Amino acid sequence: MIYFHASTRGFHLSPVPDSKPISKEEHLALLEGQSNGQMIGSTEDGLPLLVSPSQPTQQERLQALHQQKVDLLNRSCEASITGGFWSDALGERYQYSSQLDDQLNLTGAILAGVDTPYPCRDEAGDKAFRAHSIAQIRQVGDDFTAFKTQLLQKANQLKQQLDQALVDVDLAKLERVTWESAL
Repeated sequence: MIYFHASTRGFHLSPVPDSKPISKEEHLALLEGQSNGQMIGSTEDGLPLLVSPSQPTQQERLQALHQQKVDLLNRSCEASITGGFWSDALGERYQYSSQLDDQLNLTGAILAGVDTPYPCRDEAGDKAFRAHSIAQIRQVGDDFTAFKTQLLQKANQLKQQLDQALVDVDLAKLERVTWESAL
């Protein structure tokens, strides 16, 4: 004898509170149905039965895809923001790191209000602490702010396109929106 527990939809070899006895044949039939894609549910009186999984509606599929796309846009935007940026505050183009700790360090350098060496890479990729005046370090901060704002605006515009595609129930439009999409 096998015992079925409705609230956990579990099978037990010995009785547990609120379980119902079923035959080994019933147990095997339930497991076979489950392996064929059906789900094990229960009747009102706690006996097991096989049920077909409900198929999501078109709107549910669209909402799930919409959320996946929004999550992907958020991750792509964050990766772009933290992937570094270029500034010509020193008179030539230099690349600055922009991971979260780099953003905090830049803010700290700006708030210190003094000339400071600050790390950046030249166009050849050589990283060094180069002397920055307070005006130059502020310009680096302004360049980062403009860079970050541009990326956040892009993400917002793409999310608005996703929202409109959801309202329009337009799967093709929803699928077309990516971080690489032209605005």
